[in-house]
Amino acid sequence: MRRTFHAARLRTQRGAVAVEAAIVFTVLVLFATLPSIYWAIYFYRYSAAQKGLHHAALYLSTAPKVEMEVEGPDGNPAALTLAQNILDSEMAGMRPPDIEVLCGYRQASGNVSWRFCTTTNNRLSSQALTRLSVAISMNYISPLTGGESDLWIAPTIEVPYVGN
Repeated sequence: MRRTFHAARLRTQRGAVAVEAAIVFTVLVLFATLPSIYWAIYFYRYSAAQKGLHHAALYLSTAPKVEMEVEGPDGNPAALTLAQNILDSEMAGMRPPDIEVLCGYRQASGNVSWRFCTTTNNRLSSQALTRLSVAISMNYISPLTGGESDLWIAPTIEVPYVGN
């Protein structure tokens, strides 16, 4: 009689250890996976922003001189408006920021001066557009809390201007 009672008690103790292990392992897995999900989404959004910016910069580097001198509907050069549309389509599902474009102009002295790309700067005959620096800067929205985090997504791409 005692023997069967002792065997039943051992079986229940083994079951209790299995339940405790399941609870502990679940908590440990949560601690391991939540940060990795957080960083995986951050790097996905960073690479999407970088790829969209790269495509916009490639378009700007080959945009015709006419598109760099003519104003678009927003007052910027028409090529910048198209580059913004390229970035918007690449970053679908995210809130894409405005593109910041600096143009490198070769002066008559041979020096390159960096200024914001405007239609008036692009029309000056005393300087030639030689380089473009395209950048965006946006705050990373945490997928776990839905609020802004301390991380920034700010890729910058510099390309030569080869448009004619």
